[in-house]
Amino acid sequence: MTTPEQRAAALKSRLFRASLDSPRDSAELGSISTQAMLRDAGYPVAEQTPQLDVRLHGRSIPGHDVPVREATSILGTIQETVSACGQAVAKKATAAGAIHSAILRATELRFSPALGFGSVIFHLGGTAEPITGDEIPETTGTETLLDSVFRTLFKIIDSAQVDDLAISTPVDDLRGLGPRTVKHLNDLAREITDSEIDVDLTWRSRTEHSKVTLGRRGALALKDAIERTKEEVTVQRIRGTLSTVSTLVHPQLLAEDGRRINLSVTPEDAAHLGAYYNRSVEVQVEQKRIWSITTGRETYTYRLLKIEHLNDHAGSADQPEPTLPTSPENP
Repeated sequence: MTTPEQRAAALKSRLFRASLDSPRDSAELGSISTQAMLRDAGYPVAEQTPQLDVRLHGRSIPGHDVPVREATSILGTIQETVSACGQAVAKKATAAGAIHSAILRATELRFSPALGFGSVIFHLGGTAEPITGDEIPETTGTETLLDSVFRTLFKIIDSAQVDDLAISTPVDDLRGLGPRTVKHLNDLAREITDSEIDVDLTWRSRTEHSKVTLGRRGALALKDAIERTKEEVTVQRIRGTLSTVSTLVHPQLLAEDGRRINLSVTPEDAAHLGAYYNRSVEVQVEQKRIWSITTGRETYTYRLLKIEHLNDHAGSADQPEPTLPTSPENP
């Protein structure tokens, strides 16, 4: 039988190790209360499994039901967005093609519905941290891919909801996620605006607990930010060989990295490119990258600004190297 001193020491130790942060919402308070009752009754308490709660509410949900098409469309778009973002976070983003099977497994969500007054809540279970049973005590709780995904997505959605997308950082974040993720986020924003259903997202895991809301206002702001990611113009210098010269079709540059780049020039400028044909050159181009929100693909166009021979002087000292003439489209 333990002594009062031993019980006091054990209680002090438990308080030292315990997290004294207040519950973030009623759901977390209920979960803490349930676990405390089970523990006090002598039942083993299972570790918290990762879970995304999706609460659908708004003008289209006056009671506690939701049309099947709207619900499945929103949930499906959330899943596609999460998987695409997982691919980007894992530095394996692609614009098209199949997502790697390991990414799909790590970002898969499984749902079971629950009813709430004036809303419908779907509990989507996520992939838990792999536990073998051989871990050293207190060393579990490492961040999973889903933790990183929801932290990234919630940051963008929260900025959209407070209409803070006029600044450049959220737009840059969208570009960093790749066109596939941007496409699915655009689909989600369209679903919300078209269906008049607002979405509350709450993510809980061993290491993360966060919540965000995406309503009509935020969805409109998000769509506006996505529109600004569709086109990006930069000036670049590229080395290669000018393999085609013509006044009828675009001149083509065979870049050192293997790309075949069609250069947009005026017919007047194209007439002066003969001196560069089949020679090593360095070009300065205006590169325009365009994302298709519909397909998630990106295309590039290049406008020639300047061209120079590379390590190969075509003329003598009294014959200077030719340059493109100045024109309204080629300053």
